[in-house]
This record gives sequence, C-alpha cells and structure tokens, in this order.
Amino acid sequence: MLTLFILGLIGWFTYRHFAKKKRKADRRNWRVDYRDASIRPITRRLPWKDL
Repeated sequence: MLTLFILGLIGWFTYRHFAKKKRKADRRNWRVDYRDASIRPITRRLPWKDL
C-alpha cells in the first residue's frame, strides 16, 4: 500500500510538471508581440469625420 502511495505521488508530480511546461509553452506560442507585427492595435478613438 505504501508503494502504491509513493508511485501515485511520483506520478502526480510528474503530471503537474509536464502540465506546467505545456501551459508555459502555450502562453509563449499564443502571445502576440505587436512590436514586430505589421498590424498594430488601435489605441485611440477615431474622429467622427473619418467614419
């Protein structure tokens, strides 16, 4: 029983480790860096004459 408990803990920590690495990779892959992009977000309101 103690062996199963220890194996379960090792498995749980291993799973959490790889899940954390995957979340970090997803954040890095889905982040948009507007400094290098040709399209920049609009940060000001357009004047009504431009509409």
